[in-house]
Amino acid sequence: MSRTRRAGWVVAALVLALLGPAPAAWAAAGTYTVTVDGGDAAFLYKICLKTTTTVNTYPAGGGDRVCSGKKGSTDGSFDLTAEFTDGDTVWMDVEMLVDLSGHSRTKDNVDITGSHSCTLKGALYAGKFKCENAINKKSFEAPSIEPYQVAVDDPNAPVVQLLTLMAWCVSAAAVLGLLLTGMTLASQLRRGALEERTEYTKQIAFVMAACLLATTAGPLVEALGFSQ
Repeated sequence: MSRTRRAGWVVAALVLALLGPAPAAWAAAGTYTVTVDGGDAAFLYKICLKTTTTVNTYPAGGGDRVCSGKKGSTDGSFDLTAEFTDGDTVWMDVEMLVDLSGHSRTKDNVDITGSHSCTLKGALYAGKFKCENAINKKSFEAPSIEPYQVAVDDPNAPVVQLLTLMAWCVSAAAVLGLLLTGMTLASQLRRGALEERTEYTKQIAFVMAACLLATTAGPLVEALGFSQ
């Protein structure tokens, strides 16, 4: 192949390379800025901004988003800026810090594409996150508390063990009360103090009534419906 012909092939290859479509990776990424106003938020929070570009470029676990750090009402308004390419989807992760131990409630992957201004306001467990686009709105709710169910058929359940201990204590107190009353009555009779028999008879009646009440406590509560 002649030198002239070889040079022609090189020039043709360069022209085709210049005229061909550029790879998507060559597209220059810009930035996307969101202004967040948290002056009316009566709680601590964190907000993170991410885009399709950051998710595809950086590793997950924090590197794929830009975060504000811990914020509160005293921080007022601030900006978050992340890399952005035309056509990207933009998300925000909103985290409400509910106590000093690090527990939190989150609203992840809130689509705010097209919005550049967002607000966070409200009280703990009743906070509201809203961007300038009305559809981008999220609310925090207090956690629901499931009713506590006592496993009465499980003798190892803590509540059942506590009730068993209380029943044993009532039985022991009843036996001790009868013994003490009987010993006192026997001692008075031995000394000939028969005039106090009525008083000790009343004491025995009170102790027996207490035993009866303690014995029937469970069935009474169940019959009245308080155990449901």
